[in-house]
Amino acid sequence: MAETGSPKGLASRIAALEQRLVELESRLVDIQAEYSDASRELTESKSFARRLADWGLKAADTSTWMTVCNASEWQTTTANAHRVVRREDSVLHVLLHRCAFAPYCSLDGVTYSD
Repeated sequence: MAETGSPKGLASRIAALEQRLVELESRLVDIQAEYSDASRELTESKSFARRLADWGLKAADTSTWMTVCNASEWQTTTANAHRVVRREDSVLHVLLHRCAFAPYCSLDGVTYSD
């Protein structure tokens, strides 16, 4: 007959495994929420990238206000690139604040967010 171990040993092992599963489940809940948030953010970012195409821009064109101006062939200097974008296309300006740059616009004194 096979030896199954003492009840105390098995009971301790079962209790330890149950506790481990409770801890893992707790971490899974946190990870699921984090995954969900990251997935939503990725979907929104890809949507913004598609919207930028309406202006002939790619996501890579949005690293700075200057790169936006260069891609749009708007003449500017680094110091006033933000102002140029706002002057040339106010809708694009707001979109860029919502997707590529800080939501707060120092020129308008407002925060652009959903």
